[in-house]
Amino acid sequence: MKKKNEIEQDLDQKEFENELSRDLSSEYNRINVQQKQLEGKNVYVIAAMHFFSTLIFFEALYWVLKWNINYFTLGTTINFFSQLSPFVHVAILILSIHAIFVSRSAVDVFIDKWPF
Repeated sequence: MKKKNEIEQDLDQKEFENELSRDLSSEYNRINVQQKQLEGKNVYVIAAMHFFSTLIFFEALYWVLKWNINYFTLGTTINFFSQLSPFVHVAILILSIHAIFVSRSAVDVFIDKWPF
């Protein structure tokens, strides 16, 4: 019985190591592909694309959310959104600047996380 448990533990350990190795190799391949795609491109243009795509994505998302909530509450939340708006725009601006440093826009993250 004890030997059987040791064998199961060894198999579980090997399976874990193989899974970890696969994850690391796929991450390494993804990073290599991303670096090859950016090779020879203007860094500032790519940073501007990340900035503006993140900015437009979140501004459109906020506008749709605000419009729908105001529509369904018959305009009773207009004052709430007028006071909330500056804070949301500052947060969106911070996310857009963060997208430059991460070299990844919110649209890229959204597409990667999309289950379909």
